[in-house]
Amino acid sequence: MRVSVIIPTYRRAQYLRDAVASVMAQDFPRDEYEILVVDNAPQPTPELASLCDSLQSPPVRYVHEPRNGLHHARHAGAKRARGDILVYVDDDIRATSGWLAALCRPFATAPVGVVGGRICPEWDVEPPEWIRTFSPGYLSLLDLGDSRLELTWPQQVYGCNLAVRKSVLFDVGGFHPDSFADPGMRWYRGDGETGLLRKVYAAGHGVWYEPAACVRHRISAARLTPAYFERRAFNQGISDSFTAYRARYYPLHEYEMPRRGRFALGNGRLPRMARLAAGCLRGNAAAWIGVRVRFAYLRGRIGHTVRLMLSLRLRRYLRRENFISDQDAFTSPARRSQTACEEGCCGL
Repeated sequence: MRVSVIIPTYRRAQYLRDAVASVMAQDFPRDEYEILVVDNAPQPTPELASLCDSLQSPPVRYVHEPRNGLHHARHAGAKRARGDILVYVDDDIRATSGWLAALCRPFATAPVGVVGGRICPEWDVEPPEWIRTFSPGYLSLLDLGDSRLELTWPQQVYGCNLAVRKSVLFDVGGFHPDSFADPGMRWYRGDGETGLLRKVYAAGHGVWYEPAACVRHRISAARLTPAYFERRAFNQGISDSFTAYRARYYPLHEYEMPRRGRFALGNGRLPRMARLAAGCLRGNAAAWIGVRVRFAYLRGRIGHTVRLMLSLRLRRYLRRENFISDQDAFTSPARRSQTACEEGCCGL
């Protein structure tokens, strides 16, 4: 088995079936890849397990990971995978027929640690005009052109279309914490694949972009609202605070993010806010949404920074060297309720 395609999922069967079907329909030797569906629900989903058991070529295996968090699901898939190359996709993508072959091709031709592919939108509804004022990254869309590229930091690829050598993933300590289904865990999220890529760059492994490895990312109507963009910006503020705090303990030399202007109003953001304010005065609806989204970012960034100052437990969690190990007391709601007041984490 050469390649393992890992699909984390959490109660989205309506999209998952299409994602699995598109991965099974690849122009790729059937005996050289497998599919692992990682169920991140608290209890196993019998219907999902039955679906996986019924699909044989290529083999589709069911993995249950009860610990809440996308990084736990990704790591559970890695530990059960039989392939040397781990390919990660989300449960709401549709892969083109030549996607898997294209994504794996750079591993055979260059010393590569990670390869990411193009991510195009598949809109469930017509997107509103104000969407154009935001970076495609808000919706995990990526298009770096039509040529294969070797990337340099801080260039990134996204976890919904990413391949990594299994040995590299374990050597660098895995993905950093990512999204949690439990809202009570929001302050424990980290910088996900960004943190992984930062470590991969620092370890000297190549990171490549392969445009022919294209998936279509399904964008639901629920993601095309100002409220969703505010939540996305709030979470990004938490992730950026996580990155900044860890950089103090694990500096990665030339791959370190610049320290000057790290907080939300630095690094050119103040002029941007001024332009948005001017747009608001002119009655521009997109500018009003932009202001709301940027203040949501500030709430996440500052809120996380304050909690870091108040919570020893949160600081210890962020300083972990390796997030792929099995020991993680912080994702258990029962353990969280027992220790919160003991260590000054009330309200987290």
